[in-house]
Amino acid sequence: MTTRIQNSVCLCVIAILLLFVFPNENGVLFGQDKTASKKNVLFLLIDDLRPELGCYGQAAIKSPNIDSLAASGVVFNRAYCQQALCGPSRISMMSGMYPDTTGICDLWTPLTKIMPDAMTMPRYFQERGYQTCSFGKVYHHNRDDKKSWSTLMPKETVVYANQQTLDDIEQRVEQGKEDGVGVDELRILAKGPAFEMADVTDDAYPDGKVAMEAIKSLRQNKDKPFFMCVGFAKPHLPFAAPKKYWDLYQRDDFDVPPRELPKDGPSLAFTKWGELRSYRGIPETGPLNDQQTKQLKHGYAAGVSFTDAQVGKVLAELDRLGLRENTIVVLWGDHGYKLGDYGAWCKHTNLELDTHVPFIVSAPGLTAGQRSDSLVEMVDVFPTLAALTGGPIPDSCDGKNLEEVLAEPKTKIRDFAISQYPRGKTMGYSLRNDRWRYTEWINSVTQKIVARELYDHQSSALANQNLVNDPQHVTMIAELSKQLDAAGRIKAAAGRMR
Repeated sequence: MTTRIQNSVCLCVIAILLLFVFPNENGVLFGQDKTASKKNVLFLLIDDLRPELGCYGQAAIKSPNIDSLAASGVVFNRAYCQQALCGPSRISMMSGMYPDTTGICDLWTPLTKIMPDAMTMPRYFQERGYQTCSFGKVYHHNRDDKKSWSTLMPKETVVYANQQTLDDIEQRVEQGKEDGVGVDELRILAKGPAFEMADVTDDAYPDGKVAMEAIKSLRQNKDKPFFMCVGFAKPHLPFAAPKKYWDLYQRDDFDVPPRELPKDGPSLAFTKWGELRSYRGIPETGPLNDQQTKQLKHGYAAGVSFTDAQVGKVLAELDRLGLRENTIVVLWGDHGYKLGDYGAWCKHTNLELDTHVPFIVSAPGLTAGQRSDSLVEMVDVFPTLAALTGGPIPDSCDGKNLEEVLAEPKTKIRDFAISQYPRGKTMGYSLRNDRWRYTEWINSVTQKIVARELYDHQSSALANQNLVNDPQHVTMIAELSKQLDAAGRIKAAAGRMR
């Protein structure tokens, strides 16, 4: 009997030791990846948010909750998206891969259609034993990467709160169906006014509901490691927000920017901002008048403050649950935006205003209340979060690990950041260094450069004049062109455009 007991004890000891020696089903050593030691990730994604916040020096914009987050982490002054369009920007960030790597540069192609086995952040964290939760707009395609989410909140499609507006849209869509119009025309019929100010509670709009669901999930998963993405739609069009956020501002607080396009800029560098023109009340051609411009800028600011309030609710719950000390919080805008600048609106270009994004990282044990001028790209997010949570960086990631910058914000990790935007079969590749933005437009058939741009951003985010033909910049332009080619995503890759 004594021998049997001794043997049983030995077997138990061996079994326990094996747990620390052999990897679990996720390929991670239990002894090295204990649940209690895993850092959580709370990722706040905001649609169409340009760096127009209090923490970015825009005191007129009321964003106290985002500003508070900035005070607890590092604000990146020079962060750039890979493409100023929601779909490819989000896919690029979530996969850590450039658009030329994924082959996706349009709004309609989901990642799973092109790369069904891609290693993405939700898949990565799920395989490491995390609860992976998606609320609101994370990918452009709500069902993209759906197998990698433990929780996936259905995308809210109702974007207005005024019942009269909703009834009017329903009537126009039903009439369109009776008339047999196509899908694209039905989408336009489903558009209402470009702005709305309804005297309602926050949860009357999708973002208010998203915040509530995220809070519920935090409570449910507080004792588990989680990777949680919370995607807020505002300030994306339509500029619809509860009246109390409009009341934070006065209409005359907003100016009307100059309406001139950059001098000598090639026509394919700009757009006719069809996204805004698809909303009711917006002229089909020509500029907006001063009143319309101020009204829309007012609505955009209201949308920013509305989203800021939702961010505050989620962060307050994180604090209430005592999770902040073990949670990495990231706040990111998917691309920049034009608000009447150059007389233009929306995104869809390689211009500085479209590619420059807000990016804040607050990580336990790292720098707080600092700003970094290091040039960073959004493909850097995935490898950084992998490293900060103690995991290996996937080989598929094109970006850089920002740990050094988070520890010492003055650290410089790259000489330039790359963005791109297609115009049909011509791809524009844009390089941004400390001072200059240089862009080459490459024909995918001939592989020839059909247009170039050079803008000086030493003192302004606005591109005033294309200096590419200025003789004094010949040598610099040649060097910038070499750097663009050396980035490895030029010319040869242009032929893979979709």
